[in-house]
Amino acid sequence: MGHGAADPHACKISMLWNWYTIDACFLARSWHVSTKGQFAGSCIGAFLLVVSGQWLHRFSQEFDAAIVRRNRPIIDCNCDDSDGGKTADISPGPNPYLYALSHEWFFNPAPGVVATPFEHLIRCILFVIEWGLAYIIMLLFMYYNGYIIISCLLGALFGKLIFAYRQPLAGQNSVVTACGH
Repeated sequence: MGHGAADPHACKISMLWNWYTIDACFLARSWHVSTKGQFAGSCIGAFLLVVSGQWLHRFSQEFDAAIVRRNRPIIDCNCDDSDGGKTADISPGPNPYLYALSHEWFFNPAPGVVATPFEHLIRCILFVIEWGLAYIIMLLFMYYNGYIIISCLLGALFGKLIFAYRQPLAGQNSVVTACGH
């Protein structure tokens, strides 16, 4: 092999869009696809990797929501209000840009539910796993293999369909009053 002869089973890696199946390699030389079955397994694995990322994202959100629910006060309201107690007097806060740049939020956190140190550690670990998983998926995309990219996109679609179904939409009021509003 030292005479310049190319290995017929070397990894096919391209930084251009490709449809390589046999001899494709992903992330490491040990992930060298040598059969159609291995490539199908790679596509299924990429699909499941993205689905698991969507599950982890929802799991993290539910963990945060459980902390809030456990510590959320029930606010008593006057149910004789003309609007049924459904509106609240919301005063405008400081300029969001100046507030963020002042770092007051770091030294004087806003009132609300705060996780215990152990819960915060769990939240950080979940974030690191989710962040690392996102980068592995990004590296898979960077092989520009059409089949792997389609598998990842389908994984994102089905993961979102499964794990975001019946999830409360952002922007809804999370405080429950004694009147049920």
